[in-house]
Amino acid sequence: MLKRSLLLDLSFAGICFTVFANLNGIANLLFGVVAVFSPFILVFCLILCYYLFRYGKINFPLWAFYVMLGLLFVLGTISWLFYSHTHHEEAAGYYRMFRKTIPAFVLSFAVYKYIIYASDRGVLLNVLALVTFTLLIITFMVPIGATTGVFTGGFKALMYGGGRSAGLFASPNLAGVHANFSLAFVLFFIVQSRRLSLLFLLLVPIVAYAAFLTFSKATLIVAILMIVLFFGYNSAIILKMPRARRRRFAMAVVIIFFGIIAALPQIREVTSNLKLQQLQRLQQVGEIFQGKVNNTTTTDRVQLWEEAIDLIAAQPIQGWGLSGFHNLPEGFLGCHNTYLMVWGEAGILAFIAMLVFIISSYYRCFFWIRDPAYRFLSISLLFVITIQMYGSGHNGFSNSETMMMTAIVFGLIQTQRGRVGHLRYGKYTGQDYQEKLAKQNGRLH
Repeated sequence: MLKRSLLLDLSFAGICFTVFANLNGIANLLFGVVAVFSPFILVFCLILCYYLFRYGKINFPLWAFYVMLGLLFVLGTISWLFYSHTHHEEAAGYYRMFRKTIPAFVLSFAVYKYIIYASDRGVLLNVLALVTFTLLIITFMVPIGATTGVFTGGFKALMYGGGRSAGLFASPNLAGVHANFSLAFVLFFIVQSRRLSLLFLLLVPIVAYAAFLTFSKATLIVAILMIVLFFGYNSAIILKMPRARRRRFAMAVVIIFFGIIAALPQIREVTSNLKLQQLQRLQQVGEIFQGKVNNTTTTDRVQLWEEAIDLIAAQPIQGWGLSGFHNLPEGFLGCHNTYLMVWGEAGILAFIAMLVFIISSYYRCFFWIRDPAYRFLSISLLFVITIQMYGSGHNGFSNSETMMMTAIVFGLIQTQRGRVGHLRYGKYTGQDYQEKLAKQNGRLH
């Protein structure tokens, strides 16, 4: 008979391997079977929900998230009853949206509860290491496929500029989301891990190269933002870091600096062999950073956004119903923006709830999470979710990987609130040092 703790750990591990290691994508690539492992995700989630249903509290950002999903489903259903005849004939359909919206509740709830449970058991860092390991399994396949020719069928569109099919992923954009999630965790463990900091530092160029090979503009922009945040934020607080973290961060800066200098010839060689379309996408990333957001730099997304905004302006209160913005009436594409999708399908109340959930999440990441490493991780994950996934795609709530990461952010907000203290002179001392002081005080008493 399995112990409850072991059953819960195995269930979460099963979710991680199925979602982050993309077992569905592997089965689809090798055998042509679609979503064969999805029922297992539901079973694992139900196990977690059954044992942890009343464990811990639900924080405000998660409540706002649930309210938003509820409004999206309820108001979107009501509007669908009246306006479904206006939807494009190839729209996703109500049943498909129902099938993807409801499991979002279950998956996010189960993962959130388990993160709190793991934190209370003192194994949160081990859980995050498991998440990182399962993410890296697929992330490694991208540069390996590019350099050796292995797995090219799984990533044929990423490095060769073919169609938008990417084998293991529905599109190169989702491959980029996966790579950036991996990058956020690798950067986190550089300063957080005591024994494996150097190993994670060596993984940075591999993961960054995987993100580069997607040639997704949103991926490259968010990856740059995360790296700038990593160095900028840690440099700003370096004098307040505990000595061990300060050494790890300083070592990372030195190694990366000399590594970039040593790799310059290889970088020039890679860029010189890029195709015209790939070079244009890289150039457009620079133009977006300069504020040039147009049809060319966004690959026609601006035109889709304008069409979606026109539809929203026609009836902003109630929306057009579920699935309406997954295929816009005047075209074959969706609106490619989750914010516009929520407003357009469920109306302004759902959109306001979405803004509340996002703003409250950022606020609590900045001001509730006291440990800088966990703060960086949660903010980086929010960058990928709210900028890359929500800003450039309309499937933000139907993607299992994004839903899991959203729940992990909520869990970090709840479990890391005030976990790191400040001693006299406002110097940050680190959770490990705080625990050491607590043990010393206990022995003194």
